[in-house]
Amino acid sequence: MREKWIKAISVTPTVTLDAYTAADVVGGLMTFEVRGGPASGEIRRIRLVDDADQKEQYTLLIHDDAPSTIANDAAYAPVVADLAMIIDEVVVATADWSTWNGNAVAMIAGYENGEMHIPFHTEDGSLYLYAVATDTPDYVAATDLTIIMDVEVWY
Repeated sequence: MREKWIKAISVTPTVTLDAYTAADVVGGLMTFEVRGGPASGEIRRIRLVDDADQKEQYTLLIHDDAPSTIANDAAYAPVVADLAMIIDEVVVATADWSTWNGNAVAMIAGYENGEMHIPFHTEDGSLYLYAVATDTPDYVAATDLTIIMDVEVWY
């Protein structure tokens, strides 16, 4: 029987205060360190916290190896090799957001029993994520967006 542990990994990217254009990368390439070396497991849930209560729509592109860098507020234009590293594409819709005390939260889970089951194996111990704007988000502060990935790691 394999052992496992659950880990919540949080990244707060620096976002631009001017409005993004649809299909722009929001926050640049985000790195979620799973462990200090090769790791396998499953992504179980992704949570987004928006201090500005914007409730924006995104497509989250998750990679199991470091893709080419695309800058914050630049058009998402991956090379073919980067597309092969995508392990899943998660859509965050306006309806996924709830407002609590003037802030918004989106809980993306529900593939099976309220949990995702996105398998991964990463040689460098990290998962990588691009948040691509579907609309035109405009944040109030550079730290308004936080993305938290809950992963089950096997060892």
